[in-house]
Order: sequence, then C-alpha cells, then structure tokens
Amino acid sequence: MAKKKTRQNVPAIIITVAATLLAAAAVIFLIITISGSESGQPSAPPDEPGFPAELVEEMEQAAYDLLPENYRIYRYLTQGMSVKEEPYGNPPEDGFYTCVNDDFPTFDAFCEYVRSIYAAETAEKLLTNPFGNGPVYGVDNNGLGISVDFKPSDDPGLSWADVSFVCLPVSETLCSITLTLKDADGNDVEKTVNMLSEDGSWKLSDMVG
Repeated sequence: MAKKKTRQNVPAIIITVAATLLAAAAVIFLIITISGSESGQPSAPPDEPGFPAELVEEMEQAAYDLLPENYRIYRYLTQGMSVKEEPYGNPPEDGFYTCVNDDFPTFDAFCEYVRSIYAAETAEKLLTNPFGNGPVYGVDNNGLGISVDFKPSDDPGLSWADVSFVCLPVSETLCSITLTLKDADGNDVEKTVNMLSEDGSWKLSDMVG
C-alpha cells in the first residue's frame, strides 16, 4: 500500500500545478488579445470582395471569441486539471481521478463546452480519443474525471502571450484563420485553422495549439 501511495501522488501533484499555470496563462491570453489594438479588436484584413461587411465582422467576432476557448481546451488536454486524492493514495478503481473544477461539475458539462467550440466530428474526437491513446476525460462518480493514465505534456509548446490573427472569408459558411504565435526563441510561428458555420453557430474545424 505504501508503494502505491508514493507512486500515485506524483502525477496528481503535477496536474494540480499545471492547472494553476493554466489559469494564469488563460488570463494573460485574454489581456494581451484584448489589448492587441487600440479598439480592443483583433487585426483583420480589409473587407473581402464579394462578402458583406456584416458577415466579415461576424466572422472576426466569432474567431475572437473562440480562440481563447480553444486555448483553454488545448491546455486542459495537454496539462490536465486539479484532482482529488484517492483514499490511501491508491489508483482509482474506475480508471479516473475526480477533477476539481467548478466550471465543469460533470462530464456532460465539459462535453457541452467542447461541442460549443469545435465542429461535431472534431469535438467527438477530442472527447473520446484526442491523441490516439483513449480519452483524457470521462465520467467519475457522476462528475468529471481525468484518466489515471494521463501524463501532462512536458512540451512547453508555442506561446499565446502575444497572439494575433487574421480572418480570411472563403465562403459565407467558411473562414480561414491564420494565427501568429511565438516559439521558445521568440520567433513568429504561423498556424492556420478553419472556422465553419454549423447549425447556425461558428465552430473551429480543429484544435490549434
């Protein structure tokens, strides 16, 4: 029993620390994004020929709203959430630690949030098998749980602290978004993701991080 307690406590502590960093990073992202221009709006190209200005503005606003939420999900899936300790430090019998997150009291609440950001096919992949080795999150004691096999990524990834993006309408229901992030050396790195209209709402076609 003692050996199990020592082994299982380490990832729980790592997940807790990672979740704290996530909260701070999310705040930084929002502050920098909002202050990226004098108007508080993301940079965007002039009105695209053939597309009404109202539609272009709608796309820009949707991207402005969705990208911080995407970053939040990306961090949850790569860094995890805080969890409750199991009795005596044993691994959970159902394969999931119970998450401590007031925003998502249940797995259904987490699913609803993910589905509000991504197109249906992408959302289901992120919820069931985001990285090819099974789900990261699931039901645990009627709440939200994180897989006992989850290990936070040690890859710092790209910085979103000074992110900028440009929307390029492709059709009335499709828009291409080019983001400019920073690598560890401060160099610009461009990422592209599509945004599409699905059931009357704009959704991202993929997770970008």
